[in-house]
Amino acid sequence: MGKLLGNRIYLEMPKKEESKIVVDENTKEALNKELLKKMSRLKVFAIGTSIVEPGLEVGVEVLVDPNALSKSLIIPKEGFDVLLVSIFDIVEIL
Repeated sequence: MGKLLGNRIYLEMPKKEESKIVVDENTKEALNKELLKKMSRLKVFAIGTSIVEPGLEVGVEVLVDPNALSKSLIIPKEGFDVLLVSIFDIVEIL
């Protein structure tokens, strides 16, 4: 994996149950956005090079602004997805 730059954070996208219904990419993206609205407590997967916040490290859980989650990018990695958010979208380190 490459180095994440700046004030960005990758958060682990929770696993969701696989559906047997086949949907197009637009519907799949809409369903992912709906899932994001329901979750705000996520694990940190990677931290950008500019972040030096004490206690914020890979593996900790954080509370994230739900509005930021609805606008976040879903980035596919090898076998899983991560969410790209800003450090300013983190509300609390748990």
